[in-house]
Amino acid sequence: MPADITRSLARIPAAFAASETLIRRAQRARITFLLEADETGSIVRLDRGQLSIRELSGPMDGWDFALRAKSDAWMDHWAQTPRPDASDILGMARNGRMRIEGNFLPLMQHLQLIKDIVALPRHAS
Repeated sequence: MPADITRSLARIPAAFAASETLIRRAQRARITFLLEADETGSIVRLDRGQLSIRELSGPMDGWDFALRAKSDAWMDHWAQTPRPDASDILGMARNGRMRIEGNFLPLMQHLQLIKDIVALPRHAS
């Protein structure tokens, strides 16, 4: 995984932990999703207000849904002012910049929470 993507992902847990609002909203969520950049993935686990991220260890790692995009699409998404085709995950998918795969039920049940978590590198310094 490119270094800039790795740095951006590494900022997510601390930014999440610093947001009482996100923690409160995540109290009922139990979701595991794959965030993939250029064929390299990380597993994001949200378990009742606790968030962790680790590298994908192999093809048998389970996840509810996957967000798959090229590194440049992720970096556009995490820009301070994202391009219109990179401002959120659904827009990225609609514009062909991301593939969303898997079980859509947990994604749709917690859509705004997931969108806010995935956008955290945009605001973390």
